[in-house]
Amino acid sequence: MDSAEQDEPLYRQLAQRLWENVEGAAMNEGERLPSVRTLAAQHGVSLTTALQALRWLETRGHIEARPRSGYFVAKRTRRGKRAGGQSEPKSGAPKRWARPAAEVDAQARDHLAIAGAPTAVRLDLASAEAALYPIERFSVLLRRLAYQHRDLVGSHVRGSGYPALRAQIARQAMQYACELDPDELVVTNGCVEALNLALRAVARPGDTIAVESPTYFVLLQILRALEMPAYPIPCRPQSGIDVDALKQALDRGVPIKAVVTVANGNNPLGSVPSDASKRALVELLRERDVVLIEDDIFGDLCFGETRPRPVRAFDDTHGNVLLCGGFSKSLSPGLRLGWIAPGRFTERVKALKFTASMATAELQQAAVAQLLAGGGYALHLRRLKAALLSQQEALRQAVLRYFPAGTEVTRPAGGFVLWAKLPSGDGPPRSTRDLFERARAEGISFAPGHLFGEGGAFDDCLRLNAGNRWTSELDAAVRRLGELAA
Repeated sequence: MDSAEQDEPLYRQLAQRLWENVEGAAMNEGERLPSVRTLAAQHGVSLTTALQALRWLETRGHIEARPRSGYFVAKRTRRGKRAGGQSEPKSGAPKRWARPAAEVDAQARDHLAIAGAPTAVRLDLASAEAALYPIERFSVLLRRLAYQHRDLVGSHVRGSGYPALRAQIARQAMQYACELDPDELVVTNGCVEALNLALRAVARPGDTIAVESPTYFVLLQILRALEMPAYPIPCRPQSGIDVDALKQALDRGVPIKAVVTVANGNNPLGSVPSDASKRALVELLRERDVVLIEDDIFGDLCFGETRPRPVRAFDDTHGNVLLCGGFSKSLSPGLRLGWIAPGRFTERVKALKFTASMATAELQQAAVAQLLAGGGYALHLRRLKAALLSQQEALRQAVLRYFPAGTEVTRPAGGFVLWAKLPSGDGPPRSTRDLFERARAEGISFAPGHLFGEGGAFDDCLRLNAGNRWTSELDAAVRRLGELAA
């Protein structure tokens, strides 16, 4: 196996070998492939890896899944192409496993466009309903500031952010033993802009970025837009990113330029790693000269007695971890106010911010600064976290009650969402792609799992939002979703 193949995830290596066997045996269209269990046993891999390999070949148009039957060689079309549009190798051409294109398939593009669109029952977006946010108080602060300080609205905005807000962010960080310099902070238009700036500051098009698997689907879209290949690292529901798997990838020579982690209240798994794991991650990446980008927007919404420390808190050099945060999840989804502490990349991030959006409007920054300074934020967080914890458990129990027997559901340590995996049984796994479309037709929305990975790795999973107060209508919607899943 050459170095290019060694850089590929295990499931892609297995997919390559499987397809080479199909071509070597001259299998015809419609012929059945080995089952998931058979593949796993033959190649000494897990069922998950075998399933990922088959799904990857399916997304390339080489094979097709048939309900309760298995996987079969796909139909050939004219000019030697498979049904999925991939050209067959010419006779005598060397068989090479090319790195996949960054583009998502047509169905995924449709699902991304639909996600967040109005529907009767909202189980898709990771946010709370409006009644759980201090919207009235925040509106009063905005009106008062706009009246008393007209310059916040009428003056040209410059700089890295409203000084009082940057000072408050640094003071809040002191409460969970994370040292931030207000002069280092750059206020952004949401945490998504902060992630964009961080990636552009540390990497270039073509650089490989390691991400948790599954990971936040918007992050995958950002990487595609920036033309930076994503390299998946397993993420566990209880312990977060698998540091050993990351080390093994680096030992194999995978050219990872940076790692992106949603460590606290991971999206979509809701995991929170231990302090020891966070420290090990920092030390590993420092030794290998690999940058870490941390999305900590859910850190304030973790359920423990004390707020978990971000990974940045374990970076004693204060230079190798770019910490991103924001208030869209904790104060209001429409706020779109984020920030980044870029460490040794501060000057570059400031320059990129100027060319990207110049600056962030200051009226909202001033209102959030007052809310933080007045102590109202801490009280609001206690109420919000209590509501989320209760709602998550109600949703979790409903999924276990109504979904097919054997459905696996996470027990998150924070955040808004649950991650559920449908049982596969003896046949091919259930696909939440079709479930998504059937549920949308009945006014029920959720986030299908295939958006959180590549190659169909999580087709049998779905993410459910627990941000809405539990009602009989919501219970009935989950019951119906379970019926459709069965």
